[in-house]
Amino acid sequence: MRRLLLPLVLLVPLLNGGTASASAAETLLSQGKPATASSVEDATFPASLAFDGDTTTTRWASIEGSDPQWLQVDLGASRQLSRVKLTWEAAYGKTYKIQLSADGSTWTDAHSTTTGDGGVDEAAITGTARYVRMHGTQRGTSYGYSLYEMQVYGEGGTGPAPGYQAENATLSQAFVDTKHAGFTGTGFVDYVNTTGGYIEWSVTAAAAGPHRLDFRYANNSTTGNRPVAVTVNGANAASVTFPPTGAWTTWTTQAATVTLNAGANTIRATATSNDGGPNIDRLDITPDTGGGTSFVVAAAGDIAQQCTASSSSCIHPKTAALVQTMNPEFVITMGDNQYDDALISDFRNYYDKSWGAFKSKTRPTPGNHETYDPAGSLAGYKAYFGSIAYPNGKPYYSYDHGNWHFVALDSNDFGSTQLNWLKADLAANTKKCVAAYWHHPLYSSGEHGNQPVARATYQALYDARADLVLGGHDHHYERFGPQNANGGSDTQGIVSIIGGTGGASPYAIENVQPNSLKRLTDTYGVVKLNLGPDSFQTQLIGLDGSVKDSGPTYACH
Repeated sequence: MRRLLLPLVLLVPLLNGGTASASAAETLLSQGKPATASSVEDATFPASLAFDGDTTTTRWASIEGSDPQWLQVDLGASRQLSRVKLTWEAAYGKTYKIQLSADGSTWTDAHSTTTGDGGVDEAAITGTARYVRMHGTQRGTSYGYSLYEMQVYGEGGTGPAPGYQAENATLSQAFVDTKHAGFTGTGFVDYVNTTGGYIEWSVTAAAAGPHRLDFRYANNSTTGNRPVAVTVNGANAASVTFPPTGAWTTWTTQAATVTLNAGANTIRATATSNDGGPNIDRLDITPDTGGGTSFVVAAAGDIAQQCTASSSSCIHPKTAALVQTMNPEFVITMGDNQYDDALISDFRNYYDKSWGAFKSKTRPTPGNHETYDPAGSLAGYKAYFGSIAYPNGKPYYSYDHGNWHFVALDSNDFGSTQLNWLKADLAANTKKCVAAYWHHPLYSSGEHGNQPVARATYQALYDARADLVLGGHDHHYERFGPQNANGGSDTQGIVSIIGGTGGASPYAIENVQPNSLKRLTDTYGVVKLNLGPDSFQTQLIGLDGSVKDSGPTYACH
């Protein structure tokens, strides 16, 4: 069935003060853009498949029998919108809204219906937004929600192309092409298959400070990832890895955060692999506004066994696929990244073939297996991650994102030097929310049990009113309610998560701890952290893409 559903309110408040343009050409804005969803039925129905241009075969599907559910797309920049087209599979939404947001956090209703009956829905939209979502509150069937395609249209076409187009940049060992569909502007840039080729943009920033770079790209690579080095005004700024997208016509984005000067800047993306870089369509740049934004972080420990995706029993490529569907701002690892002795050769042969796709945005910590390397404790770990894991020359460090302060610690050596550094770091923190992570958890109901060596560290975090601690070591999932360093329930305490589910063989639950709220063994998955400017919520996403556990939303201390 094809029909035009007029919105209940045609004129909604425009985000960012935009105004409609009746004469602007309309274009499809959403195809290939980063997508997220409240849930997926399993890993074969990720959110991205609702934005791949296929309206009859591939699809997103939520878990069955649960309301509400949502599907969201990030257009990469604020755009003037004209309509949204939904192509439903048999599992459709009866009651749903189309909502708009400037920041992915605060939403405005642009269209709603209580009489959806499947097929194809088209809704006229008036508004300006970067984020668009379908928010369903009543299913039309006993199943879930499933969309072959969600298409967002708006201002574009013959008008100005969005972002900084790659074809307009300065090129070296790269050329402009048009043979693969789905690009914006007048073409895309294909790197020559060698190291050293680059795309260089001249960009302007309204103010100095951190900015997010979103590279829109495609990579139908048979050789795997295509990394590039990003420099800003001639200085090294970031390393970005571009994993395969499945087809040259499947476009998505990969992000990096860099610091720009006020006014003119030069950004260069140089291929660092013999296979060259991916096909690049454009570069979008937005200020990193800090505390006002919400974001997703993926986390797991105990990850890469000595196996690859060629073996169906190999788990770490499957958990890496979960991370890919989450499209997180960055990735946290809670130690034992590579088994058994964390040799640099094993990192390259196993971990790098799966979780290595996110290396440039991984914030790792070491586990005990990283200390077993015959070349020296943490030798392979340091050789593989380099300055990513040692930004200050030590295996413990801190960093900020949004309104969150993160602390990565080395639990192999919880001595006075690291503890004193931690206390000083926490004393200097200005962010409202604090999260810390390391390998050996203070409390665990698993085979390894409690690790008292972590008590002083936990106490320091408690004293600083930290909010969240993550660990690994025991190969199971466990969620603790807010607790103090003595393991007592405490409303001002820290929520603790054990996420040793990244790929190593599961351990049993042996001695349930007093404040343990949820325990899962024989379960692999990735912890998804939904982090707001003043609150947080955690989930465990299983290999089938479903939510295995979901914690409550906690306010930051």
